[in-house]
Order: sequence, then structure tokens, then C-alpha cells
Amino acid sequence: MRLQLAALLLCLLPYTVHAELSFEQLEGITNNPTSLEGLFVQEKYLSALDASFISSGRFSYQRGVAVRWETLEPIQSEMLMTPEAISNTQDGRELMRMETKSNPAVTLFNEIFFSVLTAEWGKLSAYFKLSGKVADGRWQAELAPVDKTVKQIVSRVELKGEALVHEIVLYESSGDRTTIHFKNLNR
Repeated sequence: MRLQLAALLLCLLPYTVHAELSFEQLEGITNNPTSLEGLFVQEKYLSALDASFISSGRFSYQRGVAVRWETLEPIQSEMLMTPEAISNTQDGRELMRMETKSNPAVTLFNEIFFSVLTAEWGKLSAYFKLSGKVADGRWQAELAPVDKTVKQIVSRVELKGEALVHEIVLYESSGDRTTIHFKNLNR
């Protein structure tokens, strides 16, 4: 009888080791800092051109207030995301501004981007189904959209990290892809 029980437990072991990651588990193993700054390297793949473009710079955020995304290479520019708007400036001139009040897609993008950077996983559960794994303090997660509006823009999001998010890969429904690596993160 003991041998049969042990055999049954061994058969079930792979399923428990590879159990699905939940938003609650992710919340428990990641930090939710009120502010963060660091460096990024971003690769944008454009499927229509079958080409990738690399940019790098620094970012900072204050939870619920703003995300500042300053590209330093190859062209200097700054994107500022607040709960009210997204704006892009270059050489001190505002090139683009989109208000969240008049554009629901901007509101949605802001909420998702803020939530990923600040590890507010509960907010993401309204838009995505989560799968993933944890090993040795490192985690990998995949977010599959369940919201119709999100599905029109994003086919999936892959995330990797430890206490903080270190990599984001955003797969767009168009076939384009954005990969962001974060380093030198400071709270």
C-alpha cells in the first residue's frame, strides 16, 4: 500500500512542480515600490519591414503619478505618461499629446503599463489570464489577454523578473514586438 501511495505521489509531482502561477503568488514574490528608476534597452521589431530597431535610455516612475521614459540613443526624446495623458517631446518641443479623457485606448495602455512597472498584479487580472513558473527566486509569466479591447492590440505579454520586473516582451496583434530589458534598478 505504501509503495502504491509513493508511486501515485511521484506521478503527481510533475504537475505540482509546474503548477500555474497566480496573480496572488506573483504579488507575494515581487516588490511593489512606490518609485523606481533605472536604465532600459528596447528592441522594436516591425514585422512589415522584418527589421529591428534598438534604443536605450533611462526611466523613472512614481506610482500613480508618472512614468518618464527618456530615450538617449539613437535619438533623444522623452515620453511622459501620467494618469491624464501621454506626451512625447524632443528638443524641448512637444511632438504628441494624447489625453486619457478623450481616448479610452490611452487610458487602457497607461493602466497596463503602470501596473506592470509597479507590480500591481491585481489590476492586470481584469485584462489578462496569467500562466508561468517560479524557480530559485526567479519567475517567468505570460499574460494572455481576456479583454476584447486589449486583444485588438496585444496578443500576449511575457515578463521575467525576481523581486522586480527585468524584462517585458509585448507581442502586438499586428505581428510587431517590443522587448524591454531593465538594468541598474534603484528604488
